[in-house]
Amino acid sequence: MRRLKCFLCLIYLWFPGATLRQLNKNYAMSIYDLGELLTHNKVLVNHLEAYADKLQQRVDLIDSYVEIMKEKIARAQRMDHDPPSSFSFMRHMQFDWPNILWYLEQQPGEAQATGISLLYSDLPTTKDLEETLNGLWRIQTIYNLNGSDMAKGLLMGVQHNYSTTPFEGYTIAKYLAKWEDYAKAKDWISVALDLYQADEDYWDLYEQQGLSAENLYELYVEVLNNLSEDKERPLSTMIEALKRHPKNHNLKRALTRLEMSHRIGEEPQEQESEDQDEFLDCCSRECRRGSRLYCLYNTTATAFLRLAPLKMELLSLDPYVVLYHDVLADREMSLLKSMAQKDLVRASTYDVMDKKHSEDPNRTTKARWLDPSHSLIRRMGILTEDMTNLDLERLEDFQVLNYGIGGHDDIHPDYYEGSNPELPDRVATLLFYLSDVPLGGATVFPLLDLSVFPKRGAVLMWYNLDHKGQGIEKTVHSACPVVVGSRWVMTKWVNQQPQLFRRPCLRE
Repeated sequence: MRRLKCFLCLIYLWFPGATLRQLNKNYAMSIYDLGELLTHNKVLVNHLEAYADKLQQRVDLIDSYVEIMKEKIARAQRMDHDPPSSFSFMRHMQFDWPNILWYLEQQPGEAQATGISLLYSDLPTTKDLEETLNGLWRIQTIYNLNGSDMAKGLLMGVQHNYSTTPFEGYTIAKYLAKWEDYAKAKDWISVALDLYQADEDYWDLYEQQGLSAENLYELYVEVLNNLSEDKERPLSTMIEALKRHPKNHNLKRALTRLEMSHRIGEEPQEQESEDQDEFLDCCSRECRRGSRLYCLYNTTATAFLRLAPLKMELLSLDPYVVLYHDVLADREMSLLKSMAQKDLVRASTYDVMDKKHSEDPNRTTKARWLDPSHSLIRRMGILTEDMTNLDLERLEDFQVLNYGIGGHDDIHPDYYEGSNPELPDRVATLLFYLSDVPLGGATVFPLLDLSVFPKRGAVLMWYNLDHKGQGIEKTVHSACPVVVGSRWVMTKWVNQQPQLFRRPCLRE
């Protein structure tokens, strides 16, 4: 946990009035917003189909012209050079061919090209792609997955209906090599090469789309060259590639460059090894702190719970962490998500030292604050008070979040312990789970050896401050990357100031 201290100065605060300038669509930050891309893709395909139809119409019309011209040639060869037939042939040669030339010069698909260009600004940017690749890298790293298995759709022992193309494998490997993670890059480039070799009938198509054998082998050799001190292996790999593609002059030039670099004596770069954080194991399995904890019906927090007790699982006593089961109804969760789906924006991180919001690559999610005047939100407030027996006056609003590709939050606390005296500290946090997550997405408390996997309708609650009003360091937590599914949660932070009589501070 050596990096823990640096995270303690970055507290995750979100304010309804604070906005972050949108530089792009941030598609990788929300699984839900990928649906917008699907809609765009359908529109683009429709434009392409319309263009294909226009091309087919042109072909059909030109075929008709050809038949007409052949008939005119045959008639002209039989004509007696009488005035009527001579006029017909002269008119045809003077009038028809200029019209045909004009038709051939017309560019079909202008309307479709305009329609596609109008959507261009809504397509993913290079930044979106890099953030998606970051998400895949986090999944592979944190869950210790094999790139070859991921390419086949095998994730944590579960087979999914997905397979990788040579383009995708090459793109992933290229970015991993750029980040100097050559061990993982080797898995992906090996997969891409195998798929490419198996698709010999499509090599011309791949070439046209920008993927060639030399691209693949050059990257493969670069990865091998940085992984191994054996300089002969990359050379033998390139020589083997030339045997498979003997007419490929680009591969011959690549081999020459490789031989020259080896004669110069370039040394392979050493990769820095990073220690895995202790919490990674709890992302893959459910961690529980002890065996003496238990479940019960909570009937004492408020008087109302005597009539409608809540099912509560005690997860930790120091600090206090509990999980309430079956709290929200399906209709309530669906409505909460639909309220947020309209205006999801990338959630930012507030730095209490610099006092400003900014994008954080360690936080991949989109969020929306909910209208506190809505009847459902008012009910959620009453429910929160019943669960916590805390005063909800002057609270931050409810916030719904949807996580993106490999979506996660890095280790952080929810308190700030006086680093910003202008804001009230957070005595407690409530996390409402609005969806199940088939793989990944656990909330992990690394210092407690505790993880909680999303369970639709459940609410996780813990205290961030002790009875003296001081931050509890053990409550630092993280959201593990989502492997499969869409993680929807709703957060509520309870301020300390109104709790004078509900949770008074204790003396030494």
